[in-house]
Amino acid sequence: MSFKTDRLAALFPDAYSAREGASSLRRLLDAIGHELMGADESVKALLKSHWVNYAQDDALDGLAATFGVQRRRLADGTLEPDDAFRRRLKAVVPYFTGGGTVKAVAGAVRSALGLPFDLELFRREITPAGSDSNDEVAALIQALEGLVRVQEFSPKPESMLSEPVTRVADTSEVTVEVAFSSITQVYPRIEWTFTKGGGRYLTLRRLDSGEGLKSKAALKMNPGETLVLTASPSGALAASVGTTDVSSLFTAWDGTSAPRLPPLPGETTHWKFTSRAGTYDLSGFDDTEGYDSPDFSVRIQWTRYQHLTFDVIVPYFIKRAVEDIQRQTGYQGQLFLFEGLPLEVIQRVVDQTRAAGVKGMVHFSLNFLEDHAAQEQLSGLLQHRYQETHDASEAVSVGSLSTAVEDQNMREAFAIGGVFNVSTFDTSFGFE
Repeated sequence: MSFKTDRLAALFPDAYSAREGASSLRRLLDAIGHELMGADESVKALLKSHWVNYAQDDALDGLAATFGVQRRRLADGTLEPDDAFRRRLKAVVPYFTGGGTVKAVAGAVRSALGLPFDLELFRREITPAGSDSNDEVAALIQALEGLVRVQEFSPKPESMLSEPVTRVADTSEVTVEVAFSSITQVYPRIEWTFTKGGGRYLTLRRLDSGEGLKSKAALKMNPGETLVLTASPSGALAASVGTTDVSSLFTAWDGTSAPRLPPLPGETTHWKFTSRAGTYDLSGFDDTEGYDSPDFSVRIQWTRYQHLTFDVIVPYFIKRAVEDIQRQTGYQGQLFLFEGLPLEVIQRVVDQTRAAGVKGMVHFSLNFLEDHAAQEQLSGLLQHRYQETHDASEAVSVGSLSTAVEDQNMREAFAIGGVFNVSTFDTSFGFE
């Protein structure tokens, strides 16, 4: 029975016995009421499917498609379940601006790894009640932000090698055309190698702007040596030959200011390099530089920042990286909120999130952490020794070896008077 059946029965007079449970009319009205109840449930489900908190299956997929979000296929081959998909969609929707923003890309990659999409929302969830800020939470959020980095305008290394030199009198020169487009100007790295003969009075000049450098007379380049010219972020010159710094042996083109390496502006420029041969007032006849104009080659290297590109840098060992963050910040809560995807799928996530016409590339980084924690240790060493002496010594003992013997034997002797010239001593003769 249902309230739909009761409402239908109330429409009939008592004579029809519509309110009696055993009547045929009552059973008919009950069947109709059951169908009407099913229709009501379907209508309610249809209305709830328009809300992300209640939508399921295809209805949830339809809502997500409005924002360009698709259900992910997990590592075991199954599709992302409704609950995980709903949480991710609710995190994406507040930041939906048509796709392609740095925050949207970083958030999508974090959620693909299983980490929070919106770090600000995550911060509010884990901040203790009644506290506006917490040092532990702030350090945790900062570490999570650095875990997935989005670098706009992908860097690409470029290089160009000069043509053979031309000789004018005792001077060798070469002009290099550098044509490329970049989002910003950069400072090049110049390798100036002398292959035959030595060089003095080196000059470098960018012909379109007039900026350049000159070497002093004290700088001498020998055959086989390479002069490397680079610049600091401010443009200050750094020059070296091997391991020797020779920056002090250069001056600016006008000779009145500190030497600075001309930048590459991101458009076509022409660079002229010249070098003179040995000079009679400085060079010696037995010197290796010689007096013929030298041969040299110039290689210009720079980094080009490309338009409509970005790089996403992600740790390869993401679980280890998260464990390190928890150990460093002391946070013991759950950081993996979503189902993590395999690393080979992250590029597809970036492709789905990026704006049209923009190219994004995923790069994986390796994190090598060393523990420099100081530890104190106290140890004791006990020694027990047995000593045995094997020294040799000599001793002399002096004593009396004579013994007293008492003889009480009695004897008689008869002596015959002896004559000295006749008797002998060993016989019984006597001489008394």
